[in-house]
Order: sequence, then structure tokens, then C-alpha cells
Amino acid sequence: MLIHRIKKTPNQLLSISKKMWFACLLIAQGCFVTYLILGYGLTSVTTGLSGWSLLNKTAYIANDPTGNLMYAAHVLLAIVMIIGGSLQLIPTLRVKYTKFHRYNGRLFVLLACTISLAGIYLMVVRGSVGSPLTQGLTIFGGCVVILSSIFAVRAAKTRNIKHHQIWAIRLYLAANGVLFFRLIIFAWFLIFGTLGIDTATFTGPTVLAVSICSYVLPLGIAELIRYAEKTTNTIILITTASIMVLISLIFLVGLSGVVLANWYPAIVG
Repeated sequence: MLIHRIKKTPNQLLSISKKMWFACLLIAQGCFVTYLILGYGLTSVTTGLSGWSLLNKTAYIANDPTGNLMYAAHVLLAIVMIIGGSLQLIPTLRVKYTKFHRYNGRLFVLLACTISLAGIYLMVVRGSVGSPLTQGLTIFGGCVVILSSIFAVRAAKTRNIKHHQIWAIRLYLAANGVLFFRLIIFAWFLIFGTLGIDTATFTGPTVLAVSICSYVLPLGIAELIRYAEKTTNTIILITTASIMVLISLIFLVGLSGVVLANWYPAIVG
């Protein structure tokens, strides 16, 4: 009995670490959605889209209605997408409310693809801070969203639940890449300051590394978790669980930084 419990421990650690990561992400998403609602949503009603310039200098550009519409879609639709996407990962809702899961999933796919296309448009037409490589990684994240959506929907239609879940997780991670970037970069700022970052142009090895950790690495970690859940190798299980705990802590540190240094001042200021 004792041996059986010892063998189960690494698997339990992995399960707990996944729940810890998801809980930290939910907290971050809640803060992000609050910022979007009070920042962009409320400003749209009180001062119009032109007031977005106080939140982001490139958010509103006069005589560019198409770009402004794309930015509005990119930001405001994200509020619904973020909430709906996380609901898709809650096992109880998937099992007990299958119809809600199905229709909410369709809405999530539609919003995620629309937001990604709008983001790619803005990146190409309006440009962004950072090097072309970091901008390319952001576009890569948008392309992963669209590609994952196609395969997730196709798998769902053919009742291939296993493949559907795999592509749905990839879609979810890619759709949250922008939030991952904010959390990781602000965690770096709090711990290491501006080391490896040219703040004038927002370039440097750190920005590139954080972009990779935000848009590429999560996909690799998802594959590692999927492999760990199938193996009995204790080292792999404990290592994977440790990685998830580390990421959770990074999220919490980064969240405190982005809230205090960016989101809260933008709302109250």
C-alpha cells in the first residue's frame, strides 16, 4: 500500500502543479479583463475611441477607420474570448454542460481567429515596437491560433475527441500568448530590471527570449505534459511538475508588476 502511494505521488504532483498554473492564469486573466473593460471599454463609452491613445499611443490613429476598427475588435472581443476560453478547460462544465461547451467553443474559435487576424493586420500595417523577429513571433502566435482552430474544429466534427483536445489546448495557449508576454516581461523587470532590454526601442536579447517563452515555449511544454501524463518515469514527472510551479510563480510576480506599473495607473490616471 505504501509503495503504491509512493508511485502515485509524482503523478499527483503533476496534477497539482497543473491546477496551480491554471489558477494563477485565471487570476491574471481576471485582472487583464478588468483592465480591458475599465480601460478600453469604459473609455469607448465616455470619450470615444480617441481616448484609447492615453492607454496605447498606436491604439487610435485619425483618418484610419479600418485600423481603428481592427484595434477595437482586437481589444474588445478579447474580453469575451478570455472568459469563454478558460471555461472550456473546466472539466465539470465539459461533462455536465456539453451543449454549452460546444457552443461556447464555437464562439471561442470565432473570436480567437477574428482577434488574431485583426492583430496580424495591425502588426503588418501599423507596425509595433520591437525588432522584426519579435514581431514575427507575435504573428506566429496568431497563425498558430488560426491553424489550431481549423484542426480543433475538424477533429470535433469527426468525433476525434483526443485530437480535438490536443489542438484545443494549442489554440488556448496561442490565444493567451499576448498575456503570457506581459506577465513574463514584467516578472523580468521586477527581478532583473532592464537587463538585456533597450527600453527606447524595446529590443534586445531579453525581449526576444521572452517572445519565444510566450509564443513558442508553451506549445513545447504542453507536449511535455502530454508525454509526462503517459510515462511512469519519476524524474520526468517531477521535472514537469517543477516547471509548472516555476511558471506559476513567474506569472504571479509578473502580474504584480504589470498591475502596479501599467494596468492600474492606466485606469485611474
